[in-house]
Amino acid sequence: MKKILFLTLALIVTCANCEAKDYAKLHIKEMQKSQKYASSKTYFADYAPQTSIVNNFEIKDPKLIKLGGYKEISDAQYKAKLVKDNLEYAKINKFLITRKVDNYNTQAYGEDFYKIYRVTERLIRANKLDFINWRIVIDTDKAFNAFMSDTNCIIINTGAFDTFTNNEDALAMLIGHEIAHSLLGHSARKDELYTSLERAERINNYWYHLYSKKKLFRESRKMEFAADAEGAKLALKAGYDLSKGKELLGFLNTTGNANDSHSTHPKPQERLKSFQENRKYFMDEEWVKQGRYNIYNSPVLDCVKSSDRHSLTITRAEKKNADVVYQPETAEDLYLRFGYKSYVNNEFDKAIDYFKEYLSLNKSNYAVYLYTSYAYEALYKKTGKSGYLDSAREFASYAKSLAPDNKYVVEQVLAL
Repeated sequence: MKKILFLTLALIVTCANCEAKDYAKLHIKEMQKSQKYASSKTYFADYAPQTSIVNNFEIKDPKLIKLGGYKEISDAQYKAKLVKDNLEYAKINKFLITRKVDNYNTQAYGEDFYKIYRVTERLIRANKLDFINWRIVIDTDKAFNAFMSDTNCIIINTGAFDTFTNNEDALAMLIGHEIAHSLLGHSARKDELYTSLERAERINNYWYHLYSKKKLFRESRKMEFAADAEGAKLALKAGYDLSKGKELLGFLNTTGNANDSHSTHPKPQERLKSFQENRKYFMDEEWVKQGRYNIYNSPVLDCVKSSDRHSLTITRAEKKNADVVYQPETAEDLYLRFGYKSYVNNEFDKAIDYFKEYLSLNKSNYAVYLYTSYAYEALYKKTGKSGYLDSAREFASYAKSLAPDNKYVVEQVLAL
């Protein structure tokens, strides 16, 4: 009886509290959380224009480190080529716009296909990717998503396309990201990781399964970081504006920050930080020149309707050899790029580390020895430590042994 009375009293008190709840105060507490989670705030939190690095230290830079792989194309030449290409684009546009639409639930508008075609075709030509047919699917799905299927099929949900329908720079980064997954061999890597996980499940080993699962998540997140950076590089070569394209990552920042230990994708905030860090080391001018050269020397790529009625295929150019198509950066390429950009960004310690890594692989490049000397000289001027001056002289001597008549090398030896 006492228990019944106690439960009844507790119920009455609870109901009274329910009636007495101050919903105004509850709303205030909830709204306070919006200061952290508001989508507009997270969208703009890290989505700021890329700030240029202000060099506060005068450096020597005779512009000897270049990527090559192109010849200078004048503005007049490039514009003339674009005028010629636009005649071909007009034919393709007419073909896509006038295509018969039998079912609006499964088939995107011709205008949408044309926009996707133009962005993708530009990425392909600027980056020497026209050695294979690329398939583009616009999936009528309102979810914001895009992904790579197989080696040459890019699937874009209408939710993603519509989000950036008025920002082709962001679309280029989105499509570039998916193309990068293919080019960097991420499908094969993920297949190996999933095979290892399945093996662990079959033998029913808890610790092996846990290790395989964590490795899958860890490696997959690294691939996403790499695809973000490489996709941005592809877009930059195609002449897209990364300061506008960065809206892609700003939008992703509003979609949540799930615990990345249980996801194959990194936290959006981490992706923004990775992009901003890597952006400092992009060879903008060189890559833009490479892209213009590639577009100038390539024909407009045709497209055909696929048999499934909601995709198209951008057809490849004439058959090419492996040495004249896209290749991912080698270790030498990466160390050279990061070393040079670290140097011009006044990060002299980093520059020296990257240059030394490069020289461990290639000891024949006099310019890298010279720039390493420059970096040591800059550290000497900043700190006054004689050891840096000794190292500057040493690397200048190496440069002279390889290029004794180079005027910049001679000037550096004499200056030290």
